[in-house]
Amino acid sequence: MFKFDKKQEVFEIGGVKFGGQPGEYPTVLVSTMFYGKHKIVSDEDKGIFDKATAESLWNAQQTMSDATGLPYANQIVGETPEAITNYIKWFTDIDDHTPFLIDSSAGNVRAAAAKYCTEIGVAHRAVHNSINASIEQAEIDALTESDVEASIVLAFNAVDPTVKGKLDVLEVGGSGLTKGMLEIAKDCGIKYPLIDVAAMPLGAGSGPTIRSVPTMKAKFGLPVGGGYHNMASSWSWLRKFKKTMPDPQAIYMPSDIGTNLVAQIAGSDYLLYGPIENVNQVFPAVAMVDIMLGETAKDLGIEIVDLANHPVTKLT
Repeated sequence: MFKFDKKQEVFEIGGVKFGGQPGEYPTVLVSTMFYGKHKIVSDEDKGIFDKATAESLWNAQQTMSDATGLPYANQIVGETPEAITNYIKWFTDIDDHTPFLIDSSAGNVRAAAAKYCTEIGVAHRAVHNSINASIEQAEIDALTESDVEASIVLAFNAVDPTVKGKLDVLEVGGSGLTKGMLEIAKDCGIKYPLIDVAAMPLGAGSGPTIRSVPTMKAKFGLPVGGGYHNMASSWSWLRKFKKTMPDPQAIYMPSDIGTNLVAQIAGSDYLLYGPIENVNQVFPAVAMVDIMLGETAKDLGIEIVDLANHPVTKLT
């Protein structure tokens, strides 16, 4: 719990504020929908899904936000241009303000999503996910031509998972690239870069992942976050152990949520917490840490923005 000497940028995307000093703003929680093998999806190629269940899940997140004061965003995952545009259309039809991440394992799908968001006038709410060391020129061109102004900038270094390796990717570039990810983002017209520290598995860089959070905030002053739950989901021992227990999910969830809380206390501004089905478990735990951060912010002379709706006031 600390205060950074460097000015911390605050980016407002879709009415949600990312960044600032620890405790100054509540932590942004980013759910994930339409991920691989998501039970509500019946056709991953065409983007056909159970809309009633999807809306119920989304309403649950809104309810938890109202109860805790934690802001939120949505990560929309699609594996084909048709699928991701169908998901985006559904989401923007039922919610006219919340920011959302456009995500896919395929660059051409992310490019198609950026173009679609521009065409339907919701690019101001969209966050490209992501600008990374594997980005190809076609995706760079599509992002540059779009109206999307926010992007996750991924600090993943395949050959060096250390803090230095992550910084090198952001500032210098990766294999075959002559520019760092932050410079590429600027060239694409990204005004609101959100650094993702690229969570690594336990035993293969999880420590440097967490140490990167305060390091990058101190160095760049930019909002920092990540999908820390991936550290738990990739833990092979836990995957095996939970299967020996009567309630595997009950065994798994403390570690899943715990990865987020460790990063949060280290200064993470946003958490990609994983499947939206976990909303009711994640929000109270994150709100608890935000109360601690809020109390510390007061001690350090940091003015909490919208104090009445911060968990430090709302839940105590």
